[in-house]
Amino acid sequence: MDGRAAVRGNWKRAVIAGCLIAAPAAQAATILEPRLRLTAEERFDNDIRLGAGGTNGQFMTKLSPRVGLDAKNEQLTFDSFYATDLLARHGSGKTTVDHRAGLGFRDVLSRRLRLDASAKVFRVTDPTSLPRDGLARSTAPTFYATTKVGLTGRVTERMDVRAGYAFEATRIIEPGRVAGYAHTPSVELWYRTTRRLSLGAEYRYQGFLYAGDYSQAHGASAALRYRLTRPTTLTLRGGPVHYQPSDTSRGGWLPRVALEVVREGERSDFGFAIGHDLVGASGFSGAVWADYASVMGAHRFTQKLSAFGAASFFRNGTAPGENYTEWRNTTNVSQGYAVGGGVEYRLSRKLALQGAFDRIAQVGAADVAGAGDLTRNVFALRLVMTAW
Repeated sequence: MDGRAAVRGNWKRAVIAGCLIAAPAAQAATILEPRLRLTAEERFDNDIRLGAGGTNGQFMTKLSPRVGLDAKNEQLTFDSFYATDLLARHGSGKTTVDHRAGLGFRDVLSRRLRLDASAKVFRVTDPTSLPRDGLARSTAPTFYATTKVGLTGRVTERMDVRAGYAFEATRIIEPGRVAGYAHTPSVELWYRTTRRLSLGAEYRYQGFLYAGDYSQAHGASAALRYRLTRPTTLTLRGGPVHYQPSDTSRGGWLPRVALEVVREGERSDFGFAIGHDLVGASGFSGAVWADYASVMGAHRFTQKLSAFGAASFFRNGTAPGENYTEWRNTTNVSQGYAVGGGVEYRLSRKLALQGAFDRIAQVGAADVAGAGDLTRNVFALRLVMTAW
Protein backbone atom coordinates (compact mmCIF):
# COMPACT_ATOMS: atom_id res chain seq x y z
CA MET A 1 0.00 0.00 0.00
CA ASP A 2 2.76 2.43 0.98
CA GLY A 3 4.75 1.36 -2.10
CA ARG A 4 1.87 2.13 -4.43
CA ALA A 5 1.39 5.54 -2.74
CA ALA A 6 5.08 6.31 -3.17
CA VAL A 7 4.89 5.38 -6.87
CA ARG A 8 1.88 7.63 -7.35
CA GLY A 9 3.60 10.48 -5.48
CA ASN A 10 6.78 10.12 -7.56
CA TRP A 11 4.72 10.10 -10.77
CA LYS A 12 2.92 13.32 -9.82
CA ARG A 13 6.18 15.04 -8.87
CA ALA A 14 7.70 13.99 -12.20
CA VAL A 15 4.77 15.46 -14.15
CA ILE A 16 4.92 18.74 -12.21
CA ALA A 17 8.68 18.99 -12.70
CA GLY A 18 8.30 18.30 -16.42
CA CYS A 19 5.68 21.04 -16.76
CA LEU A 20 7.89 23.53 -14.95
CA ILE A 21 10.83 22.71 -17.21
CA ALA A 22 8.73 22.90 -20.38
CA ALA A 23 6.80 26.04 -19.43
CA PRO A 24 9.38 28.66 -20.58
CA ALA A 25 9.80 26.89 -23.91
CA ALA A 26 6.04 26.77 -24.43
CA GLN A 27 5.67 30.46 -23.57
CA ALA A 28 8.50 31.40 -25.93
CA ALA A 29 7.10 29.34 -28.81
CA THR A 30 5.95 31.31 -31.84
CA ILE A 31 2.44 30.61 -33.11
CA LEU A 32 2.05 30.86 -36.89
CA GLU A 33 -1.44 31.44 -38.29
CA PRO A 34 -2.01 31.48 -42.07
CA ARG A 35 -4.99 33.50 -43.32
CA LEU A 36 -7.18 33.08 -46.39
CA ARG A 37 -10.26 35.12 -47.25
CA LEU A 38 -12.27 35.51 -50.44
CA THR A 39 -14.77 38.29 -51.07
CA ALA A 40 -17.19 37.89 -54.00
CA GLU A 41 -19.09 41.06 -54.83
CA GLU A 42 -21.78 42.03 -57.30
CA ARG A 43 -22.13 45.80 -57.68
CA PHE A 44 -23.78 48.54 -59.69
CA ASP A 45 -21.30 51.37 -60.27
CA ASN A 46 -21.53 54.53 -62.38
CA ASP A 47 -17.74 54.93 -62.39
CA ILE A 48 -16.53 57.78 -64.62
CA ARG A 49 -13.84 55.47 -65.98
CA LEU A 50 -16.53 53.59 -67.90
CA GLY A 51 -16.19 56.22 -70.63
CA ALA A 52 -18.69 57.04 -73.35
CA GLY A 53 -21.81 54.93 -73.21
CA GLY A 54 -21.29 54.01 -69.57
CA THR A 55 -22.43 57.20 -67.89
CA ASN A 56 -25.55 55.53 -66.53
CA GLY A 57 -23.50 52.85 -64.81
CA GLN A 58 -22.92 49.14 -65.23
CA PHE A 59 -23.20 45.95 -63.26
CA MET A 60 -19.82 44.54 -62.25
CA THR A 61 -18.40 41.47 -60.56
CA LYS A 62 -15.51 41.91 -58.14
CA LEU A 63 -13.42 39.08 -56.70
CA SER A 64 -10.94 39.85 -53.92
CA PRO A 65 -8.82 36.96 -52.63
CA ARG A 66 -6.60 37.85 -49.66
CA VAL A 67 -3.84 35.70 -48.14
CA GLY A 68 -1.77 36.45 -45.07
CA LEU A 69 0.47 35.09 -42.37
CA ASP A 70 0.40 36.12 -38.70
CA ALA A 71 2.98 35.26 -36.05
CA LYS A 72 2.85 35.85 -32.32
CA ASN A 73 4.79 35.09 -29.17
CA GLU A 74 5.27 36.86 -25.84
CA GLN A 75 7.66 39.39 -27.37
CA LEU A 76 6.68 39.78 -31.03
CA THR A 77 3.43 40.34 -32.93
CA PHE A 78 3.58 40.17 -36.73
CA ASP A 79 0.92 40.27 -39.44
CA SER A 80 1.10 40.40 -43.24
CA PHE A 81 -1.24 40.20 -46.22
CA TYR A 82 -1.47 40.31 -49.99
CA ALA A 83 -4.75 40.92 -51.81
CA THR A 84 -5.84 41.44 -55.36
CA ASP A 85 -9.07 42.95 -56.67
CA LEU A 86 -10.36 41.59 -59.98
CA LEU A 87 -13.14 43.80 -61.38
CA ALA A 88 -15.07 42.67 -64.47
CA ARG A 89 -17.55 45.11 -66.04
CA HIS A 90 -20.48 43.32 -67.67
CA GLY A 91 -21.51 46.14 -70.02
CA SER A 92 -18.16 47.10 -71.56
CA GLY A 93 -16.38 43.78 -70.99
CA LYS A 94 -13.39 45.65 -69.50
CA THR A 95 -11.47 43.93 -66.70
CA THR A 96 -9.00 45.53 -64.29
CA VAL A 97 -6.75 44.12 -61.59
CA ASP A 98 -5.60 46.01 -58.47
CA HIS A 99 -2.96 44.91 -55.96
CA ARG A 100 -2.60 45.56 -52.22
CA ALA A 101 0.01 44.31 -49.75
CA GLY A 102 1.10 45.15 -46.24
CA LEU A 103 2.83 44.05 -43.06
CA GLY A 104 3.17 45.22 -39.50
CA PHE A 105 4.93 44.15 -36.35
CA ARG A 106 5.47 45.13 -32.74
CA ASP A 107 8.51 43.95 -30.80
CA VAL A 108 8.76 44.42 -27.04
CA LEU A 109 12.53 44.73 -26.71
CA SER A 110 12.47 45.20 -22.94
CA ARG A 111 10.23 46.43 -20.12
CA ARG A 112 10.98 50.01 -21.18
CA LEU A 113 11.56 49.77 -24.93
CA ARG A 114 9.17 48.91 -27.78
CA LEU A 115 9.67 48.88 -31.56
CA ASP A 116 6.76 48.99 -34.03
CA ALA A 117 6.62 49.30 -37.79
CA SER A 118 4.17 48.97 -40.67
CA ALA A 119 4.24 49.20 -44.46
CA LYS A 120 1.53 49.16 -47.13
CA VAL A 121 1.74 49.21 -50.92
CA PHE A 122 -1.10 49.80 -53.40
CA ARG A 123 -1.18 49.63 -57.19
CA VAL A 124 -4.75 50.46 -58.18
CA THR A 125 -6.66 51.47 -61.28
CA ASP A 126 -9.24 53.18 -59.06
CA PRO A 127 -7.56 55.96 -57.00
CA THR A 128 -10.73 56.52 -54.95
CA SER A 129 -10.06 53.13 -53.29
CA LEU A 130 -6.83 54.38 -51.67
CA PRO A 131 -6.81 54.88 -47.88
CA ARG A 132 -5.80 58.56 -48.13
CA ASP A 133 -8.19 61.29 -49.27
CA GLY A 134 -7.05 63.80 -51.86
CA LEU A 135 -5.13 61.45 -54.15
CA ALA A 136 -8.00 60.82 -56.57
CA ARG A 137 -7.66 63.86 -58.80
CA SER A 138 -7.58 62.00 -62.10
CA THR A 139 -8.85 58.70 -63.48
CA ALA A 140 -5.34 57.32 -64.10
CA PRO A 141 -3.99 54.26 -62.24
CA THR A 142 -2.02 55.14 -59.11
CA PHE A 143 0.87 53.67 -57.12
CA TYR A 144 0.89 54.53 -53.41
CA ALA A 145 3.17 53.33 -50.61
CA THR A 146 3.46 54.26 -46.96
CA THR A 147 5.84 53.15 -44.20
CA LYS A 148 5.95 53.98 -40.49
CA VAL A 149 8.61 53.07 -37.91
CA GLY A 150 8.58 54.03 -34.24
CA LEU A 151 10.74 53.40 -31.16
CA THR A 152 9.11 54.12 -27.82
CA GLY A 153 11.05 54.27 -24.57
CA ARG A 154 9.76 54.66 -21.02
CA VAL A 155 12.05 57.20 -19.35
CA THR A 156 10.20 57.21 -16.02
CA GLU A 157 7.00 55.66 -14.74
CA ARG A 158 5.11 58.70 -16.06
CA MET A 159 7.14 59.78 -19.10
CA ASP A 160 7.49 58.19 -22.56
CA VAL A 161 9.68 59.36 -25.44
CA ARG A 162 9.03 58.24 -29.01
CA ALA A 163 11.16 58.65 -32.12
CA GLY A 164 9.33 58.02 -35.38
CA TYR A 165 9.76 58.12 -39.12
CA ALA A 166 7.05 58.07 -41.79
CA PHE A 167 7.47 57.79 -45.56
CA GLU A 168 4.95 58.24 -48.36
CA ALA A 169 5.30 57.85 -52.12
CA THR A 170 2.68 58.47 -54.81
CA ARG A 171 2.93 58.16 -58.56
CA ILE A 172 0.13 58.78 -61.04
CA ILE A 173 0.73 56.19 -63.76
CA GLU A 174 0.33 58.27 -66.91
CA PRO A 175 2.77 59.93 -69.34
CA GLY A 176 4.57 62.97 -67.98
CA ARG A 177 3.97 62.17 -64.31
CA VAL A 178 6.75 61.52 -61.78
CA ALA A 179 6.62 60.19 -58.25
CA GLY A 180 6.22 62.46 -55.25
CA TYR A 181 7.80 61.65 -51.88
CA ALA A 182 7.34 62.80 -48.29
CA HIS A 183 9.83 62.05 -45.48
CA THR A 184 8.64 62.79 -41.93
CA PRO A 185 10.92 62.10 -38.95
CA SER A 186 9.64 63.24 -35.56
CA VAL A 187 10.30 63.13 -31.82
CA GLU A 188 7.54 63.35 -29.23
CA LEU A 189 7.30 63.25 -25.45
CA TRP A 190 4.28 62.20 -23.37
CA TYR A 191 3.84 62.80 -19.64
CA ARG A 192 1.01 61.14 -17.70
CA THR A 193 -0.21 63.71 -15.18
CA THR A 194 -3.11 61.54 -13.95
CA ARG A 195 -4.60 58.16 -14.82
CA ARG A 196 -6.76 59.89 -17.44
CA LEU A 197 -4.73 62.88 -18.63
CA SER A 198 -1.45 62.91 -20.59
CA LEU A 199 0.35 65.97 -21.94
CA GLY A 200 2.68 65.87 -24.94
CA ALA A 201 5.09 67.87 -27.08
CA GLU A 202 6.39 67.08 -30.58
CA TYR A 203 8.94 68.30 -33.09
CA ARG A 204 8.31 67.23 -36.70
CA TYR A 205 10.41 67.67 -39.82
CA GLN A 206 8.93 67.19 -43.30
CA GLY A 207 10.81 66.85 -46.55
CA PHE A 208 8.90 66.92 -49.86
CA LEU A 209 10.36 65.88 -53.20
CA TYR A 210 8.55 66.17 -56.52
CA ALA A 211 9.95 66.55 -60.06
CA GLY A 212 13.43 67.39 -58.74
CA ASP A 213 12.09 70.14 -56.47
CA TYR A 214 12.77 69.76 -52.73
CA SER A 215 10.89 71.69 -50.05
CA GLN A 216 10.75 71.25 -46.31
CA ALA A 217 8.88 72.21 -43.17
CA HIS A 218 9.56 72.42 -39.44
CA GLY A 219 6.74 72.10 -36.96
CA ALA A 220 6.32 72.13 -33.19
CA SER A 221 3.11 71.19 -31.46
CA ALA A 222 1.62 70.60 -28.05
CA ALA A 223 -0.77 67.73 -27.41
CA LEU A 224 -3.31 66.55 -24.88
CA ARG A 225 -4.74 63.07 -24.50
CA TYR A 226 -7.68 62.51 -22.14
CA ARG A 227 -9.56 59.29 -21.43
CA LEU A 228 -13.21 60.37 -21.35
CA THR A 229 -14.38 56.88 -20.43
CA ARG A 230 -12.67 53.52 -20.29
CA PRO A 231 -13.14 52.84 -24.05
CA THR A 232 -13.16 56.49 -25.25
CA THR A 233 -10.09 58.72 -25.72
CA LEU A 234 -9.83 62.36 -26.81
CA THR A 235 -6.62 63.67 -28.40
CA LEU A 236 -5.90 67.33 -29.22
CA ARG A 237 -2.83 68.56 -31.08
CA GLY A 238 -1.82 72.00 -32.33
CA GLY A 239 1.09 74.25 -33.18
CA PRO A 240 2.82 76.29 -35.89
CA VAL A 241 4.42 74.91 -39.05
CA HIS A 242 6.99 76.84 -41.07
CA TYR A 243 7.15 75.87 -44.74
CA GLN A 244 10.34 76.47 -46.76
CA PRO A 245 10.02 75.81 -50.52
CA SER A 246 12.99 75.80 -52.87
CA ASP A 247 11.83 79.27 -53.86
CA THR A 248 12.36 80.95 -50.48
CA SER A 249 10.20 83.93 -51.45
CA ARG A 250 7.07 81.75 -51.19
CA GLY A 251 7.70 80.38 -47.72
CA GLY A 252 5.52 81.09 -44.74
CA TRP A 253 3.65 79.88 -41.67
CA LEU A 254 0.48 77.87 -41.33
CA PRO A 255 -1.29 76.28 -38.36
CA ARG A 256 -1.45 72.60 -37.54
CA VAL A 257 -4.62 71.66 -35.64
CA ALA A 258 -6.05 68.20 -35.00
CA LEU A 259 -8.85 66.77 -32.86
CA GLU A 260 -9.53 63.06 -32.58
CA VAL A 261 -12.04 61.01 -30.59
CA VAL A 262 -11.79 57.21 -30.63
CA ARG A 263 -14.02 54.69 -28.91
CA GLU A 264 -13.32 50.97 -28.95
CA GLY A 265 -16.10 49.20 -27.12
CA GLU A 266 -17.30 45.65 -26.73
CA ARG A 267 -20.18 46.16 -29.17
CA SER A 268 -19.67 49.65 -30.62
CA ASP A 269 -16.67 51.36 -32.23
CA PHE A 270 -16.55 55.05 -33.11
CA GLY A 271 -13.95 57.41 -34.52
CA PHE A 272 -13.96 61.11 -35.37
CA ALA A 273 -11.12 63.30 -36.64
CA ILE A 274 -10.88 66.87 -37.92
CA GLY A 275 -7.94 69.12 -38.59
CA HIS A 276 -5.71 71.27 -40.77
CA ASP A 277 -2.14 70.28 -41.67
CA LEU A 278 0.64 70.27 -44.26
CA VAL A 279 0.94 67.07 -46.32
CA GLY A 280 2.84 65.85 -49.36
CA ALA A 281 3.26 62.97 -51.80
CA SER A 282 0.03 63.79 -53.64
CA GLY A 283 1.44 62.83 -57.05
CA PHE A 284 0.74 66.31 -58.46
CA SER A 285 2.90 68.64 -56.34
CA GLY A 286 5.43 68.68 -53.52
CA ALA A 287 3.40 69.95 -50.55
CA VAL A 288 -0.18 71.11 -50.02
CA TRP A 289 -2.22 72.30 -47.08
CA ALA A 290 -5.08 69.99 -46.17
CA ASP A 291 -8.36 70.41 -44.35
CA TYR A 292 -9.84 67.06 -43.38
CA ALA A 293 -12.71 65.59 -41.42
CA SER A 294 -13.84 62.00 -41.02
CA VAL A 295 -16.23 59.97 -38.93
CA MET A 296 -16.75 56.23 -38.74
CA GLY A 297 -18.81 53.88 -36.64
CA ALA A 298 -19.75 50.24 -36.26
CA HIS A 299 -22.22 48.52 -33.98
CA ARG A 300 -22.89 44.85 -33.35
CA PHE A 301 -26.57 44.30 -32.59
CA THR A 302 -26.26 40.54 -32.11
CA GLN A 303 -23.57 37.94 -32.66
CA LYS A 304 -24.73 37.70 -36.28
CA LEU A 305 -25.98 41.18 -37.21
CA SER A 306 -23.91 44.39 -37.34
CA ALA A 307 -23.89 47.73 -39.14
CA PHE A 308 -21.10 50.09 -40.21
CA GLY A 309 -20.75 53.53 -41.74
CA ALA A 310 -18.17 56.21 -42.57
CA ALA A 311 -17.92 59.70 -44.06
CA SER A 312 -14.97 61.94 -44.91
CA PHE A 313 -14.26 65.36 -46.43
CA PHE A 314 -11.06 67.06 -47.58
CA ARG A 315 -9.72 70.27 -49.16
CA ASN A 316 -6.18 70.64 -50.52
CA GLY A 317 -4.45 73.80 -51.75
CA THR A 318 -1.06 75.28 -52.49
CA ALA A 319 1.26 75.56 -49.46
CA PRO A 320 1.75 77.37 -47.22
CA GLY A 321 -1.74 78.89 -47.25
CA GLU A 322 -2.53 80.24 -50.68
CA ASN A 323 -6.22 80.21 -51.73
CA TYR A 324 -7.16 79.33 -48.16
CA THR A 325 -8.77 82.49 -46.81
CA GLU A 326 -11.94 82.14 -48.87
CA TRP A 327 -13.75 78.91 -48.01
CA ARG A 328 -15.68 78.77 -51.29
CA ASN A 329 -12.64 79.55 -53.43
CA THR A 330 -11.94 76.63 -55.81
CA THR A 331 -9.04 78.19 -57.72
CA ASN A 332 -6.21 75.65 -57.54
CA VAL A 333 -8.09 73.92 -54.73
CA SER A 334 -9.06 70.25 -54.79
CA GLN A 335 -11.87 69.07 -52.56
CA GLY A 336 -14.16 66.10 -52.23
CA TYR A 337 -16.08 63.81 -49.94
CA ALA A 338 -17.06 60.20 -49.47
CA VAL A 339 -19.94 58.69 -47.53
CA GLY A 340 -21.04 55.11 -47.17
CA GLY A 341 -22.46 52.43 -44.95
CA GLY A 342 -23.87 48.94 -44.83
CA VAL A 343 -24.95 45.94 -42.82
CA GLU A 344 -23.38 42.53 -42.26
CA TYR A 345 -25.07 39.27 -41.36
CA ARG A 346 -22.93 36.31 -40.34
CA LEU A 347 -24.35 33.13 -41.82
CA SER A 348 -21.73 31.07 -39.99
CA ARG A 349 -18.34 31.48 -38.34
CA LYS A 350 -16.65 31.48 -41.76
CA LEU A 351 -19.33 33.05 -43.95
CA ALA A 352 -20.80 36.58 -43.91
CA LEU A 353 -23.16 38.50 -46.19
CA GLN A 354 -22.80 42.29 -46.63
CA GLY A 355 -24.89 44.97 -48.28
CA ALA A 356 -23.29 48.39 -48.77
CA PHE A 357 -23.70 51.77 -50.46
CA ASP A 358 -20.94 54.31 -51.17
CA ARG A 359 -20.98 57.75 -52.74
CA ILE A 360 -17.64 59.29 -53.70
CA ALA A 361 -17.46 62.81 -55.09
CA GLN A 362 -14.76 65.14 -56.37
CA VAL A 363 -16.11 68.64 -55.89
CA GLY A 364 -14.65 71.85 -57.28
CA ALA A 365 -11.66 72.41 -59.58
CA ALA A 366 -8.52 70.43 -58.92
CA ASP A 367 -5.04 71.91 -59.33
CA VAL A 368 -4.33 69.72 -62.34
CA ALA A 369 -5.40 70.28 -65.92
CA GLY A 370 -7.95 67.87 -67.29
CA ALA A 371 -9.23 66.62 -63.94
CA GLY A 372 -12.91 65.81 -64.22
CA ASP A 373 -15.82 65.27 -61.91
CA LEU A 374 -15.20 61.95 -60.17
CA THR A 375 -18.65 61.67 -58.61
CA ARG A 376 -19.91 58.08 -58.48
CA ASN A 377 -22.35 55.83 -56.61
CA VAL A 378 -21.73 52.19 -55.75
CA PHE A 379 -24.35 49.66 -54.63
CA ALA A 380 -22.76 46.37 -53.59
CA LEU A 381 -23.75 42.94 -52.31
CA ARG A 382 -20.81 40.90 -50.93
CA LEU A 383 -20.22 37.37 -49.75
CA VAL A 384 -17.18 37.13 -47.47
CA MET A 385 -15.70 33.65 -47.00
CA THR A 386 -12.95 33.18 -44.39
CA ALA A 387 -11.35 29.80 -44.95
CA TRP A 388 -8.74 30.16 -42.20
